Amino acid sequence: MKFDVDPKIFSFFPGMHLVVAVPETLTNSDSEGLVSAYWNQAWLAAGNLDLPNAQSHPFREQFQGIGVSHKKFPTSIEALLRRALKGGDRFSINPLADFYNAISLNHVVAAGAFDLDPLEGDIELRLTCEGDQFTALDQDEAIMVDPGEVAYASGSTILTRHFMWRQARTGLVHQDSSRIFLVSEVPAVAGKECAIRIEKEFQEGLRDFFSVPSQTFLLDSQRTQIEF
Repeated sequence: MKFDVDPKIFSFFPGMHLVVAVPETLTNSDSEGLVSAYWNQAWLAAGNLDLPNAQSHPFREQFQGIGVSHKKFPTSIEALLRRALKGGDRFSINPLADFYNAISLNHVVAAGAFDLDPLEGDIELRLTCEGDQFTALDQDEAIMVDPGEVAYASGSTILTRHFMWRQARTGLVHQDSSRIFLVSEVPAVAGKECAIRIEKEFQEGLRDFFSVPSQTFLLDSQRTQIEF
């Protein structure tokens, strides 16, 4: 499979890096509680971050620059930070989701994953076009998406709307998911060094928590396509 990024995306988000990890087939379980402990540590640390609020995330201004309302379409990291900064008990989805959410909080960046099995084609990060469809998590039927949104896609299936806002039912990571594509979006202000640390954390976490090796990649405006 390939992951292909439209170069226009980097003109909207200059200096951004994308960190990708593709592990070998894994079992999405946490029998020894290692992921749970890692997630709990990240959740507690996030409550002490020196941030005025969740809305202070650096991607906010860039989204506004392309006409996307951050109030209406907050990024996944903003939504996650909002919950973490309130304190209280952490939530849990499944081990793999908890793992990438921990990485997201550890570095204050967006991070997510797709289940590769339901996808019918390669993964793209591009602008939506006529004929693209999106099925929300709480809906049974797909809707047509207006052209011009930044989105992850596979064929005409939109996997996330507004880049880091809402994930589709298609490609959602479940407890029984085993073939996974992980990705983290690192803003320019965080720098390449942050992207390198996340790449290492992806690789080491997949090895230590899920007992699988992985391929990892860094993409930027000079490297917009990978094959895995």
